[in-house]
Amino acid sequence: MKAIRFVSIDMWAPYAQATRKKLPKAQLVVDRFHVMKQLNGRLSQMRRTIQRGLPQDKKDILKGMRWILVKNRSGLSAAEEARLCTMLDLCPSLKELYLLKEDFRHIFDKVHCRDKAKRFLTAWIYRAKWTGNKFLLKFVSTLKNWWKEILTYFIERITNGFVEGLNNSIRNIIRSAFGYRNFENCKLRVFAEQGFSTNPR
Repeated sequence: MKAIRFVSIDMWAPYAQATRKKLPKAQLVVDRFHVMKQLNGRLSQMRRTIQRGLPQDKKDILKGMRWILVKNRSGLSAAEEARLCTMLDLCPSLKELYLLKEDFRHIFDKVHCRDKAKRFLTAWIYRAKWTGNKFLLKFVSTLKNWWKEILTYFIERITNGFVEGLNNSIRNIIRSAFGYRNFENCKLRVFAEQGFSTNPR
């Protein structure tokens, strides 16, 4: 336990409380993908709000745009990029939030120094506040609540991607078997699928 230096968690207070209790010397790291998920959630909320207030012909432009909005722009196809540009031209306020989302992602992708990340994120927060956008302001509040733990990511860039992948794999195993009545059988299947020893010592 003493050798554990960092623990990656979601932004859920009980996780943080339990970790601090059991591993008081470990540094908490908020998983970057959950931070991004929070920001994408605010972007989706704004899209839905705008969509409800548009005439039907313009509403149709925003239909099916959820995944294009939250997807990394560098990963869009030419057709998706064209649809994105049409939507952002239609909704300047959504465009402002979208561009801030992409800038935020770039900080996590490109910056490898905690102090530099702190400067970039602080500047990003000022820009977000300046918009007065209520969805962004809620996200800024979340950032402040987890500020130290988010910045700790830039020390070792640790995520809980492995655990997330393992959880998804276990869910798929349970679904494919339509449930297990015996826990030991389920455990053995998980061990086998993940390449773990079925007789750990």
